[in-house]
Amino acid sequence: MIKRSIAVLMLCIGAVFVGPLAAQASDSSNVIEPQNTPGTAADGWQSANCTEEIEESGEFCSPSTPNLYYKKAGGHPKYGFTQYIIQHEVEGSREPIREPKIDRTIKTLHVELPAGLTVDPLATERCPIETFKEGKCGTEFPASQVGYEEATLVTNIPVYPGAAAGLPEVPGVIEAGDLEGTVIPPLPGFTKVPVYGLVPNFGEPALNGFIIAGSKEVFLETDVAWQGDYHESFTIKMPEAAPQPDPPFSTLVSRQVSFGTAGNGTYITNPTTCLNPEEASSEHTYSTYFKAESYGEEDPSFPAGTSAIPTVFPEGLIPTGCKNVPFDPEIVAEAGTAQVDSPAPASVETTLPVITGGESISESHLRNAKIVLPAGMGLNPAATSQGLTSCSDAQFKQSGTRAPVECPASSKIGTVAIETPPIEAGKLKGDVYLGEQLSRDPTSGNEFRIFIDAEAPEQGISVRLIGKTKADPVTGQVTTEINENPQTPFESVTLHFDGANSVLTSPPTCAAAETTSTMEPWSTPASTKTPSSTFTLSSVPGGGSCPQALVQRKFAPSYTAATESTKAGAYSPFKVRIGRPDGQQEVKLVNVTLPKGLTGNLSGIPYCSEAALAAAAENSGKAELAGSSCPAASQVGTDSTESGTGPTPVKLPGKVFLAGPYQGAPLSLAAVTPAVSGPFDLGTVVVRVALNVNPETAQINAVSDTIPDVFGGVKLDIRTIDFNLDRAKFMLNPTNCAAQATSGAINGAGGDATDAAAWSSYAVSAPFQASECDKLGFKPKLHTRLYGPTTRGKNPRIRAILEAGSGEANVSRTALNLPHSLFLDQSHIKTVCTRVQLAAQECPTAAVYGHAEAKTPLLSKPLKGPVYLVSSSHKLPDLVADLRGQVNVQLHGVISSKHAGLKTVFATVPDVPVKKFILNMQGGKKSLLVNSTNTCKHKQLAVLNIKGQNGKKVKNNRYGLNISSCGGKNKQH
Repeated sequence: MIKRSIAVLMLCIGAVFVGPLAAQASDSSNVIEPQNTPGTAADGWQSANCTEEIEESGEFCSPSTPNLYYKKAGGHPKYGFTQYIIQHEVEGSREPIREPKIDRTIKTLHVELPAGLTVDPLATERCPIETFKEGKCGTEFPASQVGYEEATLVTNIPVYPGAAAGLPEVPGVIEAGDLEGTVIPPLPGFTKVPVYGLVPNFGEPALNGFIIAGSKEVFLETDVAWQGDYHESFTIKMPEAAPQPDPPFSTLVSRQVSFGTAGNGTYITNPTTCLNPEEASSEHTYSTYFKAESYGEEDPSFPAGTSAIPTVFPEGLIPTGCKNVPFDPEIVAEAGTAQVDSPAPASVETTLPVITGGESISESHLRNAKIVLPAGMGLNPAATSQGLTSCSDAQFKQSGTRAPVECPASSKIGTVAIETPPIEAGKLKGDVYLGEQLSRDPTSGNEFRIFIDAEAPEQGISVRLIGKTKADPVTGQVTTEINENPQTPFESVTLHFDGANSVLTSPPTCAAAETTSTMEPWSTPASTKTPSSTFTLSSVPGGGSCPQALVQRKFAPSYTAATESTKAGAYSPFKVRIGRPDGQQEVKLVNVTLPKGLTGNLSGIPYCSEAALAAAAENSGKAELAGSSCPAASQVGTDSTESGTGPTPVKLPGKVFLAGPYQGAPLSLAAVTPAVSGPFDLGTVVVRVALNVNPETAQINAVSDTIPDVFGGVKLDIRTIDFNLDRAKFMLNPTNCAAQATSGAINGAGGDATDAAAWSSYAVSAPFQASECDKLGFKPKLHTRLYGPTTRGKNPRIRAILEAGSGEANVSRTALNLPHSLFLDQSHIKTVCTRVQLAAQECPTAAVYGHAEAKTPLLSKPLKGPVYLVSSSHKLPDLVADLRGQVNVQLHGVISSKHAGLKTVFATVPDVPVKKFILNMQGGKKSLLVNSTNTCKHKQLAVLNIKGQNGKKVKNNRYGLNISSCGGKNKQH
């Protein structure tokens, strides 16, 4: 059976890069005439935009006429053409006596367009398909004609030499009966029929058609490869061959011409790039690719399994005028709210002007876009509190498949609307999803990603873009980049972030907030523009005047600190809460001092090591949740923070561990909080709290690290901080029931969160008062002993032991009067430690006059240290027991000599339980005592006055001195 073929190629909307395609199962070069290098008018496949066509110039535009090629970047050529020539045989040397090879008759055609070459189907009127089928487009919709088709139609039967005869009067058609017994002279011109732009079927980007040979309807079926690089393709399925004896026909040459300035003058637009096709990297950038399936070589997988043939351009043909291609993008950014520091349903619109007219140059396509939101307008962690999830790349299906997007509804964070000339207004729109986190580096662009999916089902188009959002790890300022955008035109792209998941927070002040951008065109990087947009907020949450500068923001955080039980001397969890409302300064540092006597039991608790804390800080949040870096034995409590603006901040739990010395303090607490919420894992936040211990009162001063207001690039907007030291038998109440407070200051971010010198300060105080102190007993015991010589003028040494009962009130004050038989030997007061030296722990060895030890149930090991004479404002130096260990405590005693007796008063004793206090004073040359008589002659009595923290006293209690040197019956008790 003789086959027939009509081939039509048409330039239509959009274009993207099409790379060289390797020959596969079916070879298109077996169907058409070969390509020449350089190209010529005889090439089997040709396509170009031109300034003239045969009717005006007297010659066809082809690779042989480079002077007719239209090279202006972004311009609108007068004509565009596509042409193929079927492989054929030549009889003798006469041209064009041709006979198409029967097995090369085309079954299906497929064409892929080059990057940036666009045809706007909406630039002209469109004819309904019903009208087209009735052959009435030319009369009822004349403005829908977008070009014409010229084809040489020939028979596929042998030619009989001999008789000479003229051709029939039907132009371009050679009927079989007319050829019998004739010799074919040169063929007449092409058959010429109009091509119309048609109203496409649902799911088609565009549709063109023409009618040839009286009744043969030919359609150009279009598609966009949005699953890859967005290049557009065109497929023509040939009519089936008519059965015998109806003579079939085929095309030898098919040439289609499009009117580049049809309609509004912008039907065809050249690419807006000026790459050099003679460079290897751009060799086929501007080539249109041709695929053909013949009846002699059918391909079941066509066009996927068929090789593609690119057009060949004349040498030296390079697009021109890229510097003249306009590029005038604008942006409009709005916060979507009038309030500062609040959830922001923000929108960002990017626009490009639409330029019409045949002599105009269209705006360059946008290649790379970078948008920087105003300072202080950051990512809102509260977005994760309402079930926000992310969409994986596999669910988004950006490339390699035409499967529908399967992003979960819970990952939606906004909407997108795109206006583009080839698609009807309002038809290309969709959703914005949160992309799956791929990194914990906020500067990488892979920690926060947005997936943009705009769908136009009527045209069968899906635009899927990935935006990479970078966040400054210090300031939280947000930059989003969408790069290597397809070379397609658009009028506007609007992203709106809304819904339950408010992913952005508005700026913190009512000063003008500027959104900046960098827009790079495809035409030339030198044309890059930096449009900006400004909005101004007008109110602050909670009312009041709206700050114009950061330093003008309010800062009045709430603060509470209390034990669950106030029972004196009892263990009870200690809880601290700091609150900060939206609109106020960020909390940066907490420095508070606990009430006297409110302390912790450190006995048996190991420290979380510095190495473990460093590991936690490097850990992902999920890894830290799975297993704490710090040992469980070192945990003393929990912490939690609520972060984010709006009514539903996200709550993040953490753990508090006991740690070692830090920032000059003897010990510290470490709050370890995995920053995991919803789809995000930002890592692990480690905030240390240095626990300074007042050496005279043992009162604890807690100073936090700088509290981050940005972590992992996220602007935290911390609303509450909860600190709960709830380890069993850890926090111990005082035994003094006087009214006290946990007091100090909280620093706010002030004018610059990154500069401590710019921070503000807010005084806080939480009242505290223990109860039931009067129920505590108070019965301490004193044991004293003299060692060494007992005769007059000699210098003994003395040992005193003070013991307290368990569960009793702690000692508040002691005064010990030694008997008159023991005088103060002032001649032995020589080297004295200065107060400066004591504070620096640099007292000279010669200033040591004894040693002391204190055993407390709060520590695993006793505190031990020297006893110094220290300079003071009193008549005599003070006696200071410098007790060192896990913490350092100094007991300051005032010594005096009254009526020749020696008196030592410890006026301030820390409100902490001491099971036993041992004081050993030296004898001999370092003794502060001298015998005024033989101490063995009479019983020696010391008088102790001691007061408990609960006010109870042991007064004028006389204790006999045990003198070890008095043997036998003279031994004192």
